Amino acid sequence: MRDWFEKTLTRPVGLLSFTAAACLFTLAAFQAPLLSYALRFSDLHTLEGWVQILSLQVLQVCLFAALVCSLSTIALWLMKWVVALVFIVNSVALYFMLTYGIEIDRTMVGNILNTDRRETAELLHLSLVPYVLFLGIVPAVLVLKVKARGPARIWRFAFAVGAIGLLAAWIALTSFTMLWYDRHASRMGSKILPWSYIINVARHFNRVAMDNRAQVLLPDAQFITAPTARKDVVVLVIGEAARADRFSALGYARETNPFTASYNLTVFPAGLACSTNTISSTACILTHEGRDASARTVFEPLPNYLKRHGVATIFRSNNSGPPPIDVDLYQNRADILANCASEFCPEGGSDALLNRQLGDLIEQTEGARVFVTLHQTGSHGPAYYSKYPKEFEHFTPVCETVQVSRCSQEALDNAYDNTIRYTDSLIADLIAQLDALNDINAALIYVSDHGQSLGEDGFYLHGAPNAIAPKAQREVPFLVWMSEGFAEARGLTAQAILRPETHPHDFPFHSVMGASGLRSEIYKPEFDIFTLYDK
Repeated sequence: MRDWFEKTLTRPVGLLSFTAAACLFTLAAFQAPLLSYALRFSDLHTLEGWVQILSLQVLQVCLFAALVCSLSTIALWLMKWVVALVFIVNSVALYFMLTYGIEIDRTMVGNILNTDRRETAELLHLSLVPYVLFLGIVPAVLVLKVKARGPARIWRFAFAVGAIGLLAAWIALTSFTMLWYDRHASRMGSKILPWSYIINVARHFNRVAMDNRAQVLLPDAQFITAPTARKDVVVLVIGEAARADRFSALGYARETNPFTASYNLTVFPAGLACSTNTISSTACILTHEGRDASARTVFEPLPNYLKRHGVATIFRSNNSGPPPIDVDLYQNRADILANCASEFCPEGGSDALLNRQLGDLIEQTEGARVFVTLHQTGSHGPAYYSKYPKEFEHFTPVCETVQVSRCSQEALDNAYDNTIRYTDSLIADLIAQLDALNDINAALIYVSDHGQSLGEDGFYLHGAPNAIAPKAQREVPFLVWMSEGFAEARGLTAQAILRPETHPHDFPFHSVMGASGLRSEIYKPEFDIFTLYDK
């Protein structure tokens, strides 16, 4: 048997045979997410339905064949190495698509490439190994062992052109299915391996290139109020993956907000996040464009704008994905940990790090106006159980694996709700620190970047395109607290700042401008919650 196996591998294989085998394996191993989606929307009781499904097979075969033959034109060894690599990457992508129901579009590629090592570790599980081993590594080794031979380069190039020509002819022949394809193109495009990540990686880096352009400075602003005897402080807390319908302050049946219940907190109605991914949403929150901002906006973000006008700015991050930040003091998780004795450091790199001695830091900061941004890791999944200390495990049993689809709904809900409850304790701690400061008028704004799916309709985590994203990924909380001095100085009450409609990613920029007494031509009073705007 071993001799037969070795003889088979060492026997030269023609280019067309190699290409056919690679295409057939790709169809057999990696198109489950695509077929699952397509079969839901194809009527197999009609000829058109069968043609739609067959066309997907023709599309995949022709595109992959064109890729393989094109690479062979350069070198046969390059062709084999690329095919081997594609099989391995496909196996990893397939695992995450099937396990978490994700779609590999440009947004998801950005999330993947922006995920830090800690978040990556949370996503890894032993169940990934069989996918990578049997659908990735083993086929890749076989591909590299095979002795491929090909005709003259002109014929290899002709095969590639022929594959594209065959696809074009098929499209012309089955043009009656084009409306169906047009309707589902974006969803199916994010499920076709390997094209979903090849094309969207290119699109992502194109966006990164746009992001690295020089920032456009916003118009100069003027302070319309003189500094008061008391220091004015605004703290913006950007939450992570906190969905509005899990806040008891917004009507959730479970008590997930017990710690802030005793504070005079203004709870706005749930509002829609501008996006379902951290990069885009953070850009929205920190720009004057709000929901109209793209992830690659080139306008200077709020902290930079305030610093340029003399406001003392602090940015603490336990996350990733903010736009380019230029502040007086920037601290990430490692920076904060480096400055505390181990016995007093919050465990596990939790969001308690962001709160650590913040009151003291604000008091020590020079300047009449201070703006603080805290970027939490919040309820980022799938390792919800790791986002809070053990003593905050209030709802039990909890899902203690990153394979959330294998947990009971009760255990998954419990783990997630514990993250919301823990975030509530941190907000309460921030309020207590701010309220204890002397000669300081303070306000706190909490807003989540996006929501989170917990298995509803087969969705997990976040990152779905806005067009099809469920409400759980779009609706976010918006909470505000004002100290007595802050409210009195502006003639406000907790009830007075409420708005009938919440624009969670439009409010922060203009509200912080308003609270700082800063005005310019970009200021929009309708989005300043600290101004009694005529609604």
